[in-house]
Amino acid sequence: MKVTLHCAHCLLERAINQVKLATDDQELQMTVISAMLDFLSKNFNEDSVPSYIGTDRDLLVQRMTGKDPYAELKKMSNRMALKILPELERLVDEFDEKDSRFRRATLVAAAANAIEFDVSGREFDLDELRTIIKNVESDLAVDQIAEFRELCKKSDQVLYLMDNAGEIVLDMILIREIKRLGPMVIAVVRGGPVLNDATMRDAIDVGLDKCADEVIDTGAPLIGVHPERVSKEFLQVFEDAKMIVAKGMGNYESLTELEPKCPIVHILRTKCEPVAQHVGVERNKNVILIRK
Repeated sequence: MKVTLHCAHCLLERAINQVKLATDDQELQMTVISAMLDFLSKNFNEDSVPSYIGTDRDLLVQRMTGKDPYAELKKMSNRMALKILPELERLVDEFDEKDSRFRRATLVAAAANAIEFDVSGREFDLDELRTIIKNVESDLAVDQIAEFRELCKKSDQVLYLMDNAGEIVLDMILIREIKRLGPMVIAVVRGGPVLNDATMRDAIDVGLDKCADEVIDTGAPLIGVHPERVSKEFLQVFEDAKMIVAKGMGNYESLTELEPKCPIVHILRTKCEPVAQHVGVERNKNVILIRK
């Protein structure tokens, strides 16, 4: 997927937000944004991939400020998600039928892509969580959950590409259901800080290593998968995969640049117009889409 005009605004706006999180030094803020404008003027063009250029934006902010802007927000997100995990597990376990459990677990994973975990003081009760799941169902613009389940039953291994901190906690519910169908699950996190995406530290903190059969990282701080920049070790695992689950827009933006070598199940919410148009649905819709 390539950038559109909308992406220019988003890339710069997010850079400004990151700089404000990273430093209160107004002179440094201006210096970083000036460098960002120069970077975008040289690298933003019709061949740019949003997740690739977004990665370089984030690394530029980190390099110039010396900080990961999202470090504390990620910790908050993980804590909040762990608080609501037991309630959501109970919502999934209400069903005796495996297909119903799998469907709800997939809807929870989709909901996780939309919940703001890092809002201080935010509390959820069981009724609100039920409403969130119902809203995910009603906003489901592409529903290939049944086909997704059948693919899991036929696979012996699933490569699960994680997305944000906080979100990864609720992904563990779906990972559990995938494993119940037979496959082992390899969870993949980022190889270093980028956006609010989960890293190996987040995975250990929330217990992902105890849920998935194995947790690995991409070998580099990258939004999505960029074959030229990931580690050789991860690239080999990726290319050998027989089935992939990819969470979120960053993974979608990067993976649609690659020809699928195996079924790829995208679970995401179309939070921006360019991604929505590329998928072929309205903005702010939930999508469970299989690319083969």
